[in-house]
Amino acid sequence: MITSFTGKEITGVLSVLPENEYIFEDEIAESEAVRARRLKRIMGYGKRRRAKGDTTLSQMLLYGMEYLLDNKKIEKEEIGALIVVTLSPDYYLPQISSILHGELGLPVDVMCLDISQACSGFVIGLMQAFMLLEHMQDKKVVLCTGEVFNRKSSENEPKFTHPPFGGDIANICIVENSQRNGKIVYSSYTDGENRNYLQIHDGGFKYPMTIEKIQNQTNNLPFMGVDMDGSSVFNFVQKEVPPAIEEIVTLSGNQISDIDFFLFHQPNKFMLQKLAERLNIPFEKLPMDIVEKLGNSDSGTIPAVMTTDVSEQLLSGYKLCCLSGFGAGLSWTSLVMEIGNLSFCENIISNL
Repeated sequence: MITSFTGKEITGVLSVLPENEYIFEDEIAESEAVRARRLKRIMGYGKRRRAKGDTTLSQMLLYGMEYLLDNKKIEKEEIGALIVVTLSPDYYLPQISSILHGELGLPVDVMCLDISQACSGFVIGLMQAFMLLEHMQDKKVVLCTGEVFNRKSSENEPKFTHPPFGGDIANICIVENSQRNGKIVYSSYTDGENRNYLQIHDGGFKYPMTIEKIQNQTNNLPFMGVDMDGSSVFNFVQKEVPPAIEEIVTLSGNQISDIDFFLFHQPNKFMLQKLAERLNIPFEKLPMDIVEKLGNSDSGTIPAVMTTDVSEQLLSGYKLCCLSGFGAGLSWTSLVMEIGNLSFCENIISNL
């Protein structure tokens, strides 16, 4: 799918981090020490944030929304829709967007929508926000992303027997109509035939989580059943993403060299380096240190790049950016748009 939008812009991005930070090497069992050093060097694993055992994503998002409201970054009356993209909902029902709606006391005409997406989730959420804005000229869309499925269950939980790479985070992005009328070019592709390359097998209605399965887990973290064919996912990304980036940049009327920043999903440093080399992108234009600093938070990594690596540039002026999410689905979704003069672009640390 290829489409375009005009008169839409991102006006603020906030990332909410858990207060507890963990070092990759310290979390690895002794038997994994050699592998840990190799993975740290190649994949870029370093530090990450892990929420407390009883923390939910709705709590982290509520923390962030209250921060924005208290600091007059947005008013309740300005909100026309709440979108939440995550793989770690509080419940099957009610959805997190409805929880936030109730806790914030928002008007009844605010649309609430939750989307179950992983690696491409932020870019997919932006498309949904753009479409909603076509029908709410005087309102703003609050796009929320993030995960808490790496939260720490207890201080005495067993050591990891496999290298951890995930990280907990909550992001809030304000999207609204703009008088600038800049063009946004968007593409989205799916390869459902190879969906099993990356999956969480247990926990749904087909294979419910049972007491026996929980007790037999290596440690107590939820969603330990992530099953990934790493080589196949890597090959998929290297095959499909470069031509999609070249296509979307060309459709935007630009060349690769015209793009100021490539804000990509951050699975690991090695994959991003290879993408940069394939596309002839200077490393300084493609930040690739989020896994090293915060861990892989699925749909949360692109806004984390914005608040962590390029916040000063996005606060001070407009930059031509190419955003791309790729992974589970299998999906790869990209867009080119100007982002800048943001009213806020920052990280805050919560007590969660």
